[in-house]
Amino acid sequence: MKSYLNFTLKGSKLLPFWIAFFLFFIIPFYLLIQELYELTATEVSAGGPSNRFFLYLLIVLAACFTFVFYSSRLVMQSLEYKGLKFICDFHTNKYIGIIISGILLSIVTVGIYLPWFIRNLHQFFIHGVLYNSHKFAFRGKGGKLFLIMTLAIFIPFVVVGFIVFTILKSNIELWIYQVMVISSLVSIIYLTFKWMVDIRYRGYLIRLDTGFFQAMWKIAIELVLAVILVFIFSWLTTVSTVFLLNADFFPETGKIVIELVLAVLTLGFYFPMAFIRLFRYFAEHTKSNIIDGKRVSMGYDGDQLTDFLFMWGQILLTLITFGIYYPWAFCRIAQRLLTQTFVSVDLVQEVGK
Repeated sequence: MKSYLNFTLKGSKLLPFWIAFFLFFIIPFYLLIQELYELTATEVSAGGPSNRFFLYLLIVLAACFTFVFYSSRLVMQSLEYKGLKFICDFHTNKYIGIIISGILLSIVTVGIYLPWFIRNLHQFFIHGVLYNSHKFAFRGKGGKLFLIMTLAIFIPFVVVGFIVFTILKSNIELWIYQVMVISSLVSIIYLTFKWMVDIRYRGYLIRLDTGFFQAMWKIAIELVLAVILVFIFSWLTTVSTVFLLNADFFPETGKIVIELVLAVLTLGFYFPMAFIRLFRYFAEHTKSNIIDGKRVSMGYDGDQLTDFLFMWGQILLTLITFGIYYPWAFCRIAQRLLTQTFVSVDLVQEVGK
């Protein structure tokens, strides 16, 4: 029997956190970029990065991690299933300890510790959630994520690119390397998501049951469609901007706004649909082990085209309002998707019985 999730968070409740994040992130980030530009403007920097550079970087990181903490708590506390709310038991001091130790160890180890840092963060948010007085537990290991990041990111992006273009000085076509990068991206999406979905709730072990090649094929199709549509849409917008941006009746600031809007539309036109299709695919393949002849599984039965148009409507409203509408857009998109996502407990005949 299907039981649908419910999401009750309102944009007005998220707005104060979004405004605070916007102010404490955008301004320091702009100043950080200015410092970075000055640092790289000359071939050799006399004194290295200034103290302001590290100050702005610290403020930007603090704003990001603070927003993630409070927004995650708001989101989880607004999630309901069968009329019962999820409860968050996030400890601020523990979170700060994970952040500080994770950043320091990642710097000292030149990034090697990063997978364990990510694992500790993911574990913190999973372990801090309760439903019906029972806690969730994350079972993923940092060593496995390290292997994934090494095989799917470091080797294809850094090692292969460095060897081919720098050491061998090969004349290999750039598009061939781009195909390699996209192939790596496909594997990263699957392997990372599969690593993240390794959760225990009471006696149930919740995992993805899809095979590697089946999932890779599904993700690859979505990425290829996205790339093709981006090229088509980019060509159409390029043709249209020739007339719009050369028109004398458009002021210079108006032309800049048009360019920015068209750039966002071009880059992100298909991605909401890709997200919905992959969300449906991974939801349908999220299942538990069998306990007493019962298996917990998930699914999503929303209409893809309708949800795609709805998401784009919310995205456009966010663009038009220069980001002010984002809290309402996020809440309405999340509510639409989650209220069409169900959890079912199915009777399964165990093998051998």
